[in-house]
Amino acid sequence: MDVGTDVRRAIQAATVGELAWLDRDGRPQARPVTPLLLGDRPAVAFPYAEVGLARQLATAPDAALVVSDDRLTGRTWRPVAVAGRPRLTEDRDGALFVERLLDQELRKYPPARALIDSPLLRREHWWYLPRLIVALEVVSATAVGARVGGAGEVLAVARDDQHLYVDSVTRPDREGAEPVRVRSLAGRLPANGPAVLLGHDFSAPDLERWTPWTTRGELTDGVLAVTAAPVRTALAPPLGLWRRLTRQRRLARACQDALDAAAR
Repeated sequence: MDVGTDVRRAIQAATVGELAWLDRDGRPQARPVTPLLLGDRPAVAFPYAEVGLARQLATAPDAALVVSDDRLTGRTWRPVAVAGRPRLTEDRDGALFVERLLDQELRKYPPARALIDSPLLRREHWWYLPRLIVALEVVSATAVGARVGGAGEVLAVARDDQHLYVDSVTRPDREGAEPVRVRSLAGRLPANGPAVLLGHDFSAPDLERWTPWTTRGELTDGVLAVTAAPVRTALAPPLGLWRRLTRQRRLARACQDALDAAAR
């Protein structure tokens, strides 16, 4: 399926998105991502520190990229979900990423600017250029409701036909109520099955802090019987200088170790 111009523009204008997929056991998974476009295909470019996740995604029968958060968006943004089969490209030298995706990431994800915003920085942080690029072969595009100011969550449900149902939702009941009742922001009727709710928040406009949380359970007629609830449902506190440096060193080491393993 060709992605329409309006969908491409919506993804181009989105700073953050949500990626959902079915794991090897058929359970729905979800996490926030930086939405990119590889030509006409929606894509995510993971650093090699996340090689396990990227390769797991490559085996998923179905995945969906959602752009529902209206913060830090451009004029052509609109909420939409695109679904299809994920395809993984292991770009071990970073050539494809630099040629096709680098400018998009620098524009959308400010922390990358401290690592790869110039030829000198790219030489110093060479380990951040190799990427695991997961692109979707899109089979459907669906309008979803906008999560204004980041409110609400993204719902992913494993349907009986081994495909995903995704939507943006809100909880009409008081916070902390269980079981959790969900209401589609687009007025849709949610599917039944194993489900995950993804919420996330980030520091704007720098995105230095980006905290996700998930709630899991079985969804029946719009009511989630919770089996796993998050400990934190708020943005993590600011990092001091030492913690920022430690986080970068851990990222560098994880990327280098994964690249060494991939070369063997």
